[in-house]
Amino acid sequence: MEDARNRIKELLEQYLIAGSTESSPEKLRVLAEHYCDKIRMRVAENPRTPKDVLRNLARDPNHDVRVALASNRSCDVSILIDLARNGDELVRHGLAQNIDTPKVVLEKLAEDDNGWVRGEALKSLHIIAGRSEDEVGRRRSLKIERARKKADGFDKRVQLNEGVAS
Repeated sequence: MEDARNRIKELLEQYLIAGSTESSPEKLRVLAEHYCDKIRMRVAENPRTPKDVLRNLARDPNHDVRVALASNRSCDVSILIDLARNGDELVRHGLAQNIDTPKVVLEKLAEDDNGWVRGEALKSLHIIAGRSEDEVGRRRSLKIERARKKADGFDKRVQLNEGVAS
């Protein structure tokens, strides 16, 4: 029982490190190879993750990791274009529904063979076209802030649970 608690505590710590913007590139590089897909997802979302690691995560076997990578604002357009060519429709759909995806990628996805992906890309392009640059920027900022608050709330719950588990 104690071993299980220690393993859970270790996984939670690694999860927090993987998502922290304070984490060193070296730690993120190691965690990108972690067996737990949730930890690799956090590394894929982290804007401090080195570019070569992001490129490797674009080939991760878990589609959730690749979708998470698509939301990383420091991800190169070339990686996003590769993801748009991905055989997994869930990855392409994740890219298509994100209005932060560069317009050139959304335009490619708007021609996708899959109607689900194509429809989401067209919706995202419509949203972008109907808003001024300031409105799109404000929406992106709000989205980033909501995600940050959600992550902070999770971090606080984890810390509270650690105090209870001790």
